Amino acid sequence: MTQTSHDSARTAYDILIVGGGMVGLALAIDSARQGLATLVVEQELPEPETPVAGVYSPRVSAISRQSRDWLTAMGVWQHLPAKRPCAYHEMKVWDRLGQGRIGFHADEVQADNLGHIIENRWLISALWHQAEHTPGLTVLAGRTVQHWSLQGEQVQARLSDDTTATASVLAACDGRFSTIRREAGMATREWDYQQKAIVTTVRHRQPHRGVAHQVFLDTGPLAFLPLQDETGDQQASSIVWSVDNDAVQTLLDLPKADFLTALNRAFENTLGELTDCDPRFSFPLQQMHSKHYIAPRLALVGDAAHALHPLAGQGVNLGFQDAAALAAEWHRAHQRGEDPGSERTLRRYQRQRQGHNLAAMAAMEGFKRLYGSDNPLAVLGRNWGMSQLNRLPLVKRPLISTALGRPRAS
Repeated sequence: MTQTSHDSARTAYDILIVGGGMVGLALAIDSARQGLATLVVEQELPEPETPVAGVYSPRVSAISRQSRDWLTAMGVWQHLPAKRPCAYHEMKVWDRLGQGRIGFHADEVQADNLGHIIENRWLISALWHQAEHTPGLTVLAGRTVQHWSLQGEQVQARLSDDTTATASVLAACDGRFSTIRREAGMATREWDYQQKAIVTTVRHRQPHRGVAHQVFLDTGPLAFLPLQDETGDQQASSIVWSVDNDAVQTLLDLPKADFLTALNRAFENTLGELTDCDPRFSFPLQQMHSKHYIAPRLALVGDAAHALHPLAGQGVNLGFQDAAALAAEWHRAHQRGEDPGSERTLRRYQRQRQGHNLAAMAAMEGFKRLYGSDNPLAVLGRNWGMSQLNRLPLVKRPLISTALGRPRAS
């Protein structure tokens, strides 16, 4: 087992975080930086990573500029391998069933890029590195919370090594299937799209030139997200392809050459010949939202509170926004000498984040329904709307600013 600790004898903390993924570690680092004694319990052990040119992992995230700035302020972004985060300055979107196209460019909002595509493993590695150098933060890896309960104004947790820890508040960052949420009896709303996303890394003849592509098919979106390695190579992309459940296995079982042919046909040969792909994986496309984000001395954060369709790649950014908001509320309480686990503090967090996340999920659901229809009127309407929007830079600008994760431009 691995323990990252600045006070290994401590058993009482201000903050207990269950889950040391991207959101949980980021929340922990920010909280500890605010002067709060913070404990993270994570069941997985960190694995040392060494970048290898041309070798990519299948799970990636689109990190908004707002998220990048937050991670930079905490000292995390600086630990990413050189050139591995691939900045994209343009996004091209079109409808394969019609002529509608729209483009978003960083120049339209006087920015140098729209965000970065980064493999999850490198971001997690950078977060672990920063956690090891953050005073006031203890990370217990290779352990789980076996039982937790409220003891007066404290949360008491028994860990898998039979040690105990207490804290003023518990933050559940343990993912979409959160054990903490289930044990707290917190109800969720969930729906299944009867689809899966096929993910892999592909190589293509033409360089992507820092452009992200998304085409809407009759089953849903197909995204090509630009990747880059230490050599600066721009001929690899991560794909996320939404496919109906009854067609997924056929595509996964195709010989590589046949799969690449089918993929490029769907992508309309936009980056030239597809020359290779890594092993293919799939995961179900579902949405989930917890009816409440808080309970006595408990807060749900990130995927434990909400999980949405990967249509816009905003899932981890919403989680980071949750974490930043919660850490800010804890800091405010700490400065005022208040209890970070008080109902007042947690309610402020819920008010900030629940409505925002619901709006994002409703927007993704609307896009999914609109572009998942092959009704001729729906196709005609959405293509006309897309073409008109592309001609109106003053209307497009707020959409780009929202994607950047910052207040809308005036």
